[in-house]
Amino acid sequence: MDLMEQVFSFFYQYADNAALLILASVGLILIFGMMGVINMAHGELMMIGAYITAYTYHLGVPIPIAVLLAGLGAAVAGIVLERLIIRRFYGQLLSSLVVTWGLSLIISQGFLVIFGPSILNIPTPLGSFQVGELSFGWYRLILFIVSLLLVAGVWAMFTRTAFGRRARATMERPDMAEALGIDTRFVYSATFGFGSALAGIAGGMFAMTSTISPVFGVNYTPLAFITVVVGGGTSALLGLLSSVVYLSGVQTITVNLFNQYVGYVSIMAAAILALVLFPNGISSYLETLRRT
Repeated sequence: MDLMEQVFSFFYQYADNAALLILASVGLILIFGMMGVINMAHGELMMIGAYITAYTYHLGVPIPIAVLLAGLGAAVAGIVLERLIIRRFYGQLLSSLVVTWGLSLIISQGFLVIFGPSILNIPTPLGSFQVGELSFGWYRLILFIVSLLLVAGVWAMFTRTAFGRRARATMERPDMAEALGIDTRFVYSATFGFGSALAGIAGGMFAMTSTISPVFGVNYTPLAFITVVVGGGTSALLGLLSSVVYLSGVQTITVNLFNQYVGYVSIMAAAILALVLFPNGISSYLETLRRT
């Protein structure tokens, strides 16, 4: 393997790891950063998206539409959960953690009872291409591109739209927002639904690379929480991107030097180191640097 192949392979793996972290955590960091809710059912919303994508695909629906339907279905599920249960626990981190953890168990076990231990999987689309003697899948690059587009879309929505301004006002000063006539209950529901939709889209896209089962979300929830915590809540998207750049780099380097297992463990070690150095998250440190 020549130098060009090695360099391309490294950056391909880096993009793949970054896409995994972004897609798994973008919906979670939106809900946590904007609403202060630790949503332990995030992985189950991804699972709902994966199931919808798989069933609609096998009914003949094109994959892009199936993924969009996954986002819509997860959004509906998220809004229902928010209106019935989760809205009672805003601002209560430990209570929201316990409640959403209970919801995650109920949803996953409910899917096990209804659908059984597994369903039909989806083949990875688009095939592969060659760089020298190495073969790479096109779909992994699509995941990376989509992850960046989702981050850009979230940024645009919350900085360039009237709803985004209302949402940020509601999250920062809900009492003042209500005094100005903003329907804060609607904003909370819509924001939670939007974060759930992002989780559903992520689950739909991962359905083409993973085995779909009632424990689907378990594969992604820990990585999503690590990414969110390391990034911090000072600036949700800045925290997400900085955390992804850092953790993906550590994982890619250790996988190339050792193996996949060491790479996974290295993420945990890197997260601990980051939190020792930056207890409030990387975004808080970056904001401090920007102001000085």
